Amino acid sequence: MDIIKNRGIWIFTTVLTLVGLYYWTVVDQDRVEKMGSLQESDFTLSGDVNEWSEVYNRLELKYIGISKHVKTLQDETSEHYKAYNAKVDSINSTFERLEFKLDQINESLTDRLEDLNESLESLSEEFSSYKRTTQRDVRKINKSLESIKEDIDTIKKELDD
Repeated sequence: MDIIKNRGIWIFTTVLTLVGLYYWTVVDQDRVEKMGSLQESDFTLSGDVNEWSEVYNRLELKYIGISKHVKTLQDETSEHYKAYNAKVDSINSTFERLEFKLDQINESLTDRLEDLNESLESLSEEFSSYKRTTQRDVRKINKSLESIKEDIDTIKKELDD
């Protein structure tokens, strides 16, 4: 029985070796060729994958274009803000200069008005002084005239008598 057993093992081993050789030379070769063609197919991305990737590439290019346009708009907006701020600063400094000049004019006018008021008061005092002097002179003249009139009346009386 040992011989039959050994023969059975030997036959089984031989058949197993032959099956392994067949698989390795025929079946495995087909598998390797199919895998190679699959690898080439994957590399070229044919069919639906190509169509999808083309749509994706177009969409990606569109987004790149949009982002460049948005960047250009952001840059232009930034430049507009800078120009606007410069103009506002210029206008502010112009207003500050005008305000300073107006303050100077206001101070000058205030000083002139004060001088004018002082001059008017001085003139008013001088006028009052002249008026008093003139009234005094008129009273003196009136007294002198009265005195002269009395003298004339006295002379006239003496002449008539």
